[in-house]
Amino acid sequence: MHTITRMLSVLLLGGLTVAANASSGRDGWQKRVPRCGPDTKVVKFIEYDEGTAAAGATPVSIVTYKEKKKKGCWIDVQDLHPTQSAVGMGAAACKSGKITRKGQDGKLDEWLLEDNRWVPLVRGPGGRFYLTDHHHLSSAVYNAEIPDKQKKLYAYLIRDWSRMKEDAFWHRMEEEHLTWLKTPDGRTISGKELPSRIGRLQDDPLRTLSAWVRGSCGYVKCNPPGVTDDDAEGTCPARYADVACASAYFLEFTWAEHHATVPEVQAALAEGGACSQQAPLDQECLDRQRAKLAQALPAAMAAAAAPAARAKPGYNPKAHDGVVPPCE
Repeated sequence: MHTITRMLSVLLLGGLTVAANASSGRDGWQKRVPRCGPDTKVVKFIEYDEGTAAAGATPVSIVTYKEKKKKGCWIDVQDLHPTQSAVGMGAAACKSGKITRKGQDGKLDEWLLEDNRWVPLVRGPGGRFYLTDHHHLSSAVYNAEIPDKQKKLYAYLIRDWSRMKEDAFWHRMEEEHLTWLKTPDGRTISGKELPSRIGRLQDDPLRTLSAWVRGSCGYVKCNPPGVTDDDAEGTCPARYADVACASAYFLEFTWAEHHATVPEVQAALAEGGACSQQAPLDQECLDRQRAKLAQALPAAMAAAAAPAARAKPGYNPKAHDGVVPPCE
């Protein structure tokens, strides 16, 4: 345990040094890290099974920060191809405001360089880069009020399937749980029907509600590997140590489907509520949506703890109140 902690501390210090260098000089971070392209190499995974409050019971494969910096690249948000049809635009909007302030303060590069904000990519047919996580962060960067040249993310390549035919590619993506092929209304789609750009993602209010329920420990998601016991203090896995945390693929969408069955949630969204407009975001619509979801949150929390949800990953039977997170 102490060895892992020391190792992570060294990596963190290294990251801070890189971040400091990145913030000096205009576009310095772009000069140091190459742009994502045909020469970008696939990273290596290592098995992580340290028994901390973060890891859960099953060993997982991770990419170290050192490996990300060694083989990583930067990519324009406009060049990212989504692997899901929607995000919770309300949650993305809150992040977007924070990113706008980071950009105005000259601290955005340093913030994006942090380990947990690098985005994983798959190189698919035609050399296109498909985003397999951090769709909300990507949407937030896309909608932030910053110059277009700052709308970039650090990335690392987890698979190179660029030589596959289109159908074989999407079959493999599904097989490895790297895509969520459902629309906000629950309709199953093919990979070819996904939005072609981040700016074309739909809004799924239930995904925003699911994030609120998760943040209130209505269900328990495992902390990322590498989080020490001290850092994990106060998180849901630490507060509910007797509950089996979940690291299932697309966990928030799985629970969003459950929230959709709750009558109070259905009533709150009966007249719609999606706010899919982007660049700029429709803030008035998002404010109305936030008020509706806040009214539905207590019922969603109660339903998450009900026996009917027992089979869901991360199920927490201890009913308690939910909290609407602040939007900074």
